[in-house]
Amino acid sequence: MAETYAGRQPRTRPGGDRTWPWVLLGVVQLIAAGPMLGLIVGGVLAVTVMGLASGGTTAAVAGFALLPALGPGLGLALPALALLSPAVRRVNRAALFALHCFGLLIGTTVEYVGWVGPAIG
Repeated sequence: MAETYAGRQPRTRPGGDRTWPWVLLGVVQLIAAGPMLGLIVGGVLAVTVMGLASGGTTAAVAGFALLPALGPGLGLALPALALLSPAVRRVNRAALFALHCFGLLIGTTVEYVGWVGPAIG
């Protein structure tokens, strides 16, 4: 007769332990977003220094400095809303990392194409 164990069963991940494809996908997305983020950060620093040097108020300069952060910030915040669900939190953590990297990439791309790219010329 087979023995059964009535205690707590071990938790298994839905995708098994193969996390490296998700981590690789997330890293590739971060590498793709890197140059655009660098240009956005450089633009924010230039706007901040020029605004303060021209005698602008700190509140006005802070508003202009935070404006370019909206795209990447929203790109990170929208996938984070999915973490409110307990079912999503049980998913493979590497897949969630790739999802957040995708949100950052999309938010940065929208910001770059819609605002920074046309401003550069």
